Amino acid sequence: MKRALSVTLVAGLILAATRCNPFAPDQTVALGVSKLDAPATVAADNTIDVVLTVEVNGCERFDRITVERGVTGATLTAWGKDESVGRKEVTCPQVLQLQPHSVQILPPFADPFTITVPRDRLSPLTATVRTQ
Repeated sequence: MKRALSVTLVAGLILAATRCNPFAPDQTVALGVSKLDAPATVAADNTIDVVLTVEVNGCERFDRITVERGVTGATLTAWGKDESVGRKEVTCPQVLQLQPHSVQILPPFADPFTITVPRDRLSPLTATVRTQ
């Protein structure tokens, strides 16, 4: 019984170590965004619901949207994981998917409130929301 428990414990430790390797390359990447949808106006005490159309290729998967904001505006960035980073043996299919992902921006807002999505080599996407 002790031997079986020891083998199970060792196997569990090995499995945990291989699934969370601190020496593996960081596969986090900023994803492309092709479209920004935001309302033209919003009540001063309501949230702003924003939809980003995120570009994901065959090896990438969406993770999250970060919001850096102030009273007069917010900058949104879509983040994901790229399974090919640091792995030469991985071949990625050339399939581009456009995935809508939403985020809410909480008040307070200045009038106007500018939402910006930086895009690597392209001009940023912007939307201006007026408060009523």
